[in-house]
Amino acid sequence: MKKNIFTTKSIGALVLAGFFAFTSCSSDDNSGSEPTKPEVGKTESYAVLTATLGVQPFVGYLTNFAKMPEGNIDNVQKGSLQVKGNGMKAYGEWIFQRLQLGRVSSPDDGILRYSINPDGSLVETGRITGMSSNFYVHDKTTGYYADAGRGLLKIQIFNPSTMQRTGEIDLSVVEDKKAEFQAVGSRFIASKDGKLYVDIITGTKDGQGSQMKDPAPGYIKLAVIDIATNKYEKTIQDNRISYVGYGGNANQMWTMGDDGALYMCSHGFGVDGATNGSAIVRIKKGATEIDQDWIIKINDYVKNTTVGSVAVKEGKLYTAWSDKAFSYTEILPNANFTYYAFDKENIAVGPKAVEGLPKSTYAFQDAQAISTIDGKVYFRVVDNKTYNGYYVLGADNIAKPAFNVGKGGSVWGLVKLVK
Repeated sequence: MKKNIFTTKSIGALVLAGFFAFTSCSSDDNSGSEPTKPEVGKTESYAVLTATLGVQPFVGYLTNFAKMPEGNIDNVQKGSLQVKGNGMKAYGEWIFQRLQLGRVSSPDDGILRYSINPDGSLVETGRITGMSSNFYVHDKTTGYYADAGRGLLKIQIFNPSTMQRTGEIDLSVVEDKKAEFQAVGSRFIASKDGKLYVDIITGTKDGQGSQMKDPAPGYIKLAVIDIATNKYEKTIQDNRISYVGYGGNANQMWTMGDDGALYMCSHGFGVDGATNGSAIVRIKKGATEIDQDWIIKINDYVKNTTVGSVAVKEGKLYTAWSDKAFSYTEILPNANFTYYAFDKENIAVGPKAVEGLPKSTYAFQDAQAISTIDGKVYFRVVDNKTYNGYYVLGADNIAKPAFNVGKGGSVWGLVKLVK
């Protein structure tokens, strides 16, 4: 496998391109939404996304495999689809991508949908244009996205089956008249127990809520919406963190656990560096408030680092953070991130490094850096030297190599499709 070539200049430009965006936009985990079980007689396949990082527009390859890849593979082959961007989400038989990651209110932005051809390859079958279109697919006929061009305090509704916009949710009720800038859904959109959760951000006129321009607010706010009626119900708040989700990035930084709880990452870095603390919080099954008795503070283990991946399976919470303080020029070229497991209901015991796993570079755009697929847990491992793929956790709780990609660029996603 060819080594990826990084420079401080290229990595800094790459990372900042995503960080400056004020809008953002797993696998059995259904891109983080509530899981769906494949129907009898359905065809299952597995898609791998790779992309180069050194030069924009980050050209990559999307390949659909009839079975879970094993051993050494190439991601450039007959049927591979050449795409832009470094991340993806999936629902059922479809893959979805942001068109222009890292752009602020770009009219070129939008949501792309890919479907499976009769020969098993993937093809674009629909798109919705929108300015900085962070999105979420709730089910086959209902999805949500943010479109700054249609209103900063509105959430757009679309039909994933037809890729047509079908309406909107007006959230002007949450407007802060004192704020110079305010937007909803630009970093975080998710659902649980029939409720939709979207972030509410405020900021200065110049910074527009960007974590790289405006100071950390010292809290997060989420609007809670009833999905059946599209009606706003309330706003919930957590004063322990300043960020949830991520602006201008395909990595949603949240997951639905197999316990029915919604787990959310706070990356914790901003204009002044990693000053606000990175953490993981949750909303438990049956609840509509953030659990104030539960939080994983990453500063308790490594000061000023960041966390952006989480998965929960059979009582264990899996995540990853760097063994040193956050640095823009370190997270992509250097393998400093270690994967850890917590007992999710006894987090005071502390984390334990997942046995058998080498260190990896940052997940960046990969929403499936830790994914549960076919009852197993997969971990993205890219060290820019010898390994570029995924490890899988065995029944003995020791991770072993699953597959290693030799051609196509760095790995930026793994999803299961069911047609």
